Amino acid sequence: MNIEIDKDFALLYGIMLGDGCLCKVNRKDRPSKYKFISITCSLDDDVPFFEQVVLPILEKLTQRKIKFIFRKDCRAIEIKLHNVELFDFIHSLGFPIGKKENKLAIPKIFYDKELVNYVISGFFATDGSLVLTNNNGTLYPRLEVHAICKELLIETHKYLVNQGMNGAFYESKRVNISPGAFREVHPKYRFQFNGKHNLFLFEKLIGFSNPAYQKKFEFYNQIYGGTENRTRDLSLMRAAY
Repeated sequence: MNIEIDKDFALLYGIMLGDGCLCKVNRKDRPSKYKFISITCSLDDDVPFFEQVVLPILEKLTQRKIKFIFRKDCRAIEIKLHNVELFDFIHSLGFPIGKKENKLAIPKIFYDKELVNYVISGFFATDGSLVLTNNNGTLYPRLEVHAICKELLIETHKYLVNQGMNGAFYESKRVNISPGAFREVHPKYRFQFNGKHNLFLFEKLIGFSNPAYQKKFEFYNQIYGGTENRTRDLSLMRAAY
């Protein structure tokens, strides 16, 4: 398998930064640890994203049919792909095996090949969100990403600011309660870009690779695209939000 670092691979790497994992497990039938690539997303929101984006990229890279599984117990969909060459290639770019924690960054090769926008698009498709708030009949857009990897979020925020976007970076606390009722508090980070200007600039520079976010953008653009004084269809807004 000859892996090319192109737009599709950059998008996949961004998806891995968000909801992907490189895993090794012990197998009795194998002398070495079993390597597999895992990508897990929301059952409620991300089925079209898997079908239209994730599966075609993986099938292009591996030249084989890929399926995902439904995990209804935790409202998730998941791909578990055993492909040693793709696993090792992703790892060779600095992607950690096992827990990602604060070990993530965008590899230099994507900057050199001018593919950072595609990496960020994949990252946003998994860990980001486009929120449209109905404020007294006016839709107000907000782009945000939540993650525990501070350095990756700082890097991504800085890149978007350098492209002309204007937004803030925040630190918050995330509380985990284990099945044994053990309470853990971990830092969590997010950045946020508000308003129409940021939304349209993001769509132009980065784009929405998750169909759910693209649909929201198209809905907003239908109402607010073009001139600022364009007539707004409030009945359409109320029906959707």
